[in-house]
Amino acid sequence: MWYNGSRQVKLAGLCCFMPSFFMHKLFSLVNTYRKNIEKKAVMAMVSKKARQVVYILFIVTIFITGGCTNRQTEHIGLQEPTPTGHTATMYVANVSTLSNVPVYRESGGLVWVPLEETAKSMNYDLHYANGCFAMGGTDAAYSVNMNQTRAMAGDMPVELPQAPKYIDHKPHLTTQALSALFGVPVNWNGERSQVIFSPIDDRRLSDRQNTFPLEQSETETLRAAGISVNKNDLIRFAEGLVGTPYQFAAGPYESTHTFDCSSFVQYVYGHFGIKLPRSSRAQAEVGQSVSVNQLQPGDLLFFYTPGRFASNQTVGHVGIYAGNGQIIHTYGDPGVTLTEFDTYWRNRFLFAKRVV
Repeated sequence: MWYNGSRQVKLAGLCCFMPSFFMHKLFSLVNTYRKNIEKKAVMAMVSKKARQVVYILFIVTIFITGGCTNRQTEHIGLQEPTPTGHTATMYVANVSTLSNVPVYRESGGLVWVPLEETAKSMNYDLHYANGCFAMGGTDAAYSVNMNQTRAMAGDMPVELPQAPKYIDHKPHLTTQALSALFGVPVNWNGERSQVIFSPIDDRRLSDRQNTFPLEQSETETLRAAGISVNKNDLIRFAEGLVGTPYQFAAGPYESTHTFDCSSFVQYVYGHFGIKLPRSSRAQAEVGQSVSVNQLQPGDLLFFYTPGRFASNQTVGHVGIYAGNGQIIHTYGDPGVTLTEFDTYWRNRFLFAKRVV
């Protein structure tokens, strides 16, 4: 009994020689010790089970999230095939403009052209503002939003066949999208690695007439759709804006206190209740054509930007004829200004329109 391996039996043997009081205390301590041992064993078991459950949940989570990630990657891969890089030469109206331009060709035949080089090749300025890229001379002629098929050509919305996207951190459009945006063919010659832009000819805009009446009384009041406008008042109001800073693709004057060429014209005429389109190319489509020898104060003068296409027939700037051989317009420093309608501007002159 003394050496049978059980602590409780050994202690029971000692109790035979002890008074009952000590024996009661001893058994109480033994029971407490036994319960602590059992409790630790239970806790160890629970802890082990808990670790197993956590481990299983962790494995399941990895499996689920890993599966979703793989499927998403495969899906994106189907939508966005990796293009192959090439170098190309850009041609505008059969004239080489830029060489060693990085372009990307997809296996399906789409050719992605960098927007920055496109603008430079066409002698456009390229600006990024409010989430979109805008191209133009002294105002925004075209604008696109990344990852969106809706674009703008002047004031007209254009639906692109493919949305612009970033490749190597730069904005790119397909040749098809550029064709839709500019309204002229833009082609890829794979054998010669050439991107070829057809010329834009805005002379047709001078032939477009609207229904504005051209009545002029002896008091020099011009009338537009029933609205009486005194041409001298119009010019004086425009001259009051001289010195207003120029800003490409300027926002509303009330908030920005800046103009580009077409927003200035729009603001001046809007002050007299005449609503004009926002861009110079769109403004060129309204009014009635007048010859340079019949100009009157208030007539709109349209110009091309030197180097813009080989044809030099693309509207890139607009101003208001102020009379006495002067133009009031804005195109850079010092902002809105009066300049002479001299040889420099006459050499760039395309046509004039009368809208009042």
